[in-house]
Amino acid sequence: MSAEIDETAARWHLAQAHDDMDWGAFTEWLEADPRHREAYDAIALLDARIDAARPLLSQMLPSEAAPLPRRALPRIAIWGAVAAVLIAVIAIGILRLPTGGAPEIIAYHTPAGQPRDVQLPGGSVATLAPGSVLRVANSRDVPMTLEGNAFFDVRHDPARILVVRVGGYEIRDVGTRFDVSTSGGMVRVAVAEGRVAVRSPGAAGEVEVDAGKALTLTGTGAGEMRPASTQSIGAWRKGPLVYDDVPLAMVAADIARFSGRPVTIDPALAVRRFSGVIARGDRDAMTSALGEVTGLKARTDGDAIRLGDSAGR
Repeated sequence: MSAEIDETAARWHLAQAHDDMDWGAFTEWLEADPRHREAYDAIALLDARIDAARPLLSQMLPSEAAPLPRRALPRIAIWGAVAAVLIAVIAIGILRLPTGGAPEIIAYHTPAGQPRDVQLPGGSVATLAPGSVLRVANSRDVPMTLEGNAFFDVRHDPARILVVRVGGYEIRDVGTRFDVSTSGGMVRVAVAEGRVAVRSPGAAGEVEVDAGKALTLTGTGAGEMRPASTQSIGAWRKGPLVYDDVPLAMVAADIARFSGRPVTIDPALAVRRFSGVIARGDRDAMTSALGEVTGLKARTDGDAIRLGDSAGR
């Protein structure tokens, strides 16, 4: 793999920390050549290793050198002394994660408007919604972590239990298909097939969610279980956004992820339920469609669109 591709991958990874990230151009670059995605995934893995190994690298730097910044990335042409140390320790195999060889983690990112399939260990697949991040360790003993929305299609294997950590919650599964979505401190787990078990922070036991059910957790209690249409669960992967009794906060978060632009909901309306279909499009079109069905009004709030009722709440 060429140094030019590696450098470009590193630049794209760095750019994601900025509000003006060009997600469309990033997606085009990823899809232009299979080597691009391979390079980007390698950069994401190395970034995680560097972040975890900062104490070790800082000890290896000259005493007068500036502290190694958090989230540093390999940009060989400009790193100077830091790059020299990093290249040396990698070349001779010295670099290891601290704390006794902790597992390596790959972070999978998805740009706005572009779902992505991620092959998981054991033959399972996770489809990430736009604007989501899934971190996967190379150890079955370490739960993967999710930020955003993902649909999991898990291959049945009692010896390999898939565990997803989202916020303070843990979702455990052996062979099923389910969707996990988040908005602020709210988490929704909807099961299309099989069964999952959800453990809340500090809870002694688990809550089981069967196929055709959805559990919504707000961080204030055991959560609320409701029926859910199995046809609507994960429908966003191939078509419009389909909702069956879903909190409006989750709908607003989906519009923000798919459009790549911020959308918020008035807190008083966050848990109000919505059932309906929203076609994919730009932010204005999607918020307008939601407003027509629900009677919500959209108004500008900084760079975000804020949805509220006609009374202006």
